[in-house]
Amino acid sequence: MSVIEQTRAKVQRILTKELGSVRVDQDDSFIVAHESAVLFIDVVEGFKDGTIISFRVPLIRDVPITDELCRWIATEGQRFMLGGCYLNPNKETNTGWVYLKYSIIGDDLDESELIHSTFAMAYASDRLDNELQEKFGGELFGRE
Repeated sequence: MSVIEQTRAKVQRILTKELGSVRVDQDDSFIVAHESAVLFIDVVEGFKDGTIISFRVPLIRDVPITDELCRWIATEGQRFMLGGCYLNPNKETNTGWVYLKYSIIGDDLDESELIHSTFAMAYASDRLDNELQEKFGGELFGRE
């Protein structure tokens, strides 16, 4: 079993123990939903033979790309205690998706670190997505 497969199995065991069950999408991302936030957790190749656990939350989609939005992402969107925001643009429609992302090293992962990171991202994103939608428009990702 590869180191990525070992870490994925460990992440799944921990999430299942804490949450009772965990959904997995077609891209093998673990999915944790909380109110309007939907958190995707991925295990990817890290440094040397290690792993990285990536937490990614789509906050708003189809948001008009404006100077004000880009300024917010470049400044306020980078000032979170855990992670930062980024914009994935659709050049054809001049809209995009705003995400909150955070990563931790998975090599020596312990249960507490994974659970606290998961809950922190889910709770923060549930509030942040609503604030961003009110300020910039677009649609909440988690409302589908």
